[in-house]
Formats: sequence, structure tokens, C-alpha cells
Amino acid sequence: MYRTVVFGLTALLTLSLATITNAEMSEKAKMGRELFSDPSFGGTLDPAKVSGLSCSDCHADFDEATNPDGRIRAGHSIVGVPHRGTAKDGMITADIFERAAGGGGFCYQHFLQKIPSDKVDPTAIPEEQAAALMAYFAHVSGDNKGPQFEIAMLDRDAASIAADKIMEMKGDAQKGWKLYAQACNVCHPTAKKAGIGSQLVKRRPPRDLEKRKHQIAAYVRKGGFIMPHFSKNRLSDQDIADIVAFIAKLVEEKK
Repeated sequence: MYRTVVFGLTALLTLSLATITNAEMSEKAKMGRELFSDPSFGGTLDPAKVSGLSCSDCHADFDEATNPDGRIRAGHSIVGVPHRGTAKDGMITADIFERAAGGGGFCYQHFLQKIPSDKVDPTAIPEEQAAALMAYFAHVSGDNKGPQFEIAMLDRDAASIAADKIMEMKGDAQKGWKLYAQACNVCHPTAKKAGIGSQLVKRRPPRDLEKRKHQIAAYVRKGGFIMPHFSKNRLSDQDIADIVAFIAKLVEEKK
């Protein structure tokens, strides 16, 4: 009887805490949460110009280190964003950090609307939406400063050199299949089918498979038109070698 009462009180307390926590989320933060997972960004974007991506496709809104969900996202968790002060390898400076939604303003134009990165104005995100995202980032962060990391933005030459190193590694196709499912599936539903991203295994095999493998490795490190890059603390060189081996195996099987 005592045990039943204790368990009952524990369940009630847990439910009460959850209710209080949810109630503490401001209306602005609730708006930010909705925007975070909405490819239309609250219906404000032109449907003819959107990519189909949302913030949640590339960023978790929880602490991935303590509560991993098995996915490998290109971007780091939004937990800790308000404590960072700068973003995008210094592109988003401290004086515009809040107005640019902690870096979200870059993604708003580039990844959600397919605007070339050199044409992006990170403060073009509507002020109300920027404030809502920052409110949500603050809500999920609290005092948690989030993961410590460095972002290295590679140009084409640097990405090619990185791909050279990856190509020297022996990839494991089976491990690559699992990694592909964890990291690539959102934009490439399967390697043989296009989604937001391109179809990686075409009906006709490439004339030069080694060149194609090198291109894929370089793209993962540098990023493509709207493809975000994966830094080494998201996918290691060996991880990419395994993914490339998996894709190459599918190509070989089509011959």
C-alpha cells in the first residue's frame, strides 16, 4: 500500500512539474517552437521558393549528448545558442547576434529559401520571428551553455584536400548504410531516390566512379547549394568513407 502511494505521488509530482514547465513557456517561445519545425516558417515564405527544410532538420532542440535520439544532424543543438554571442564562424557578430536570431537569420534565407550564401543578409529575417526563435532557444537552454565546438568553413580547395584524405581510407559499406540512414535520409530518402537533395545513385552509373566518390566526400565537408556541411565533430573522416563505400556499393550493384 505504501509503495502504491509513493508511486502515485511520484507520478502526480512528475505530471505537475511537466505542466508547470509547459505553462512557463511564453507565447513568444511557443511561436518560436512552431517556427523551428515549420518549412513554411509560419506560412510567411513563398511556396515557389522554399527548399522544404526547417530548422529542426539540421538542429536538435534538446541536449544530444545526454539524450541522443540516434540521428546525426549537420548542425549542433540549439541548446546554448543564447550563450554563444557569435555564430557561423564569426559571420554573425555580437552586434547583430540577437537580431539575426543567433544565426537563424542565415538559415532563414539560405537553407529555407535557397538564397545563395554570398547574397544572404542574416538580419533580413522578420524581427518578430527572430525574437520568437531566440525566446525558444532561451527556453530550451536555461543555464545550459550547450556543446563546445568549432566550425571550420571549407572552401572548394580545402574540401577537395579533405576528400583526398577520405578517399585513402577503407570504407565499410554496412556501417555506411547505418550512417546514411542517420545523417542523410532527411534530404535523400534513399540513395536511389531524390528528395530535398539530389538522387545519389542514378539509373546510369557514373563514367568515373572514383571521381564521383570524391565529389560526394567533398560535398559532405563543404556543403552544396542548400546542403549543409558536416564538420568533423558531426561526421568523422572515417564516417564519410563508410557512407561513400555504401553509395559505391549500390552503384556497383546496378551494373
